[in-house]
Formats: sequence, structure tokens, C-alpha cells
Amino acid sequence: MKKIFDMRFANQVIIIVGISTALFIIAQFVSFLITKQEQAELIRWYFTAVVIQCGVMMMKRVTEVIVARVKKKEKLGIPPPSDSDNTEEIAG
Repeated sequence: MKKIFDMRFANQVIIIVGISTALFIIAQFVSFLITKQEQAELIRWYFTAVVIQCGVMMMKRVTEVIVARVKKKEKLGIPPPSDSDNTEEIAG
């Protein structure tokens, strides 16, 4: 169990989502065997929630990378590109 806590957060979430999805699928299969009806609405909402959660995590990671690159450029003293720089080069 300690190995899981040493992993990156995204890897932990992927493992947790995988385990919960497997358990959900098993529960849905058992429910189907008992009731002979598929719980389509529940299935749709579960996977919608998982997709939204994973999408938000991906957006968070992309934002972290972008912010880290901007901070790195600021540390190095590289000015951000601007439209005025391009017009001066073209005009000059």
C-alpha cells in the first residue's frame, strides 16, 4: 500500500478509477443477472463522471506545465512574445 502513496497523483487516480470502474462493471453485471434489465442511466452517468474527472485532471496538468514554462522563462529573463516585437522587426 505504501507504494501507491509514493506514486504521482495522476498515477494514483488512474489506478483508483480503474479499480472503481472494474467494481462498477461487476456490480452492473450482477444487477443485470438479477433484474434482467440494464441500468443504462446509471451507466451513462458513471462514465460521464469519470470522463469529466479525467478531463479536469488533464486540464490541470496542462495548466501546470504552461505555468511552469512561463515561470521558467521569467526566471531566465526571456520576455514573452508580443505583437509589437514582430511589427518592429518587419518595419525596421
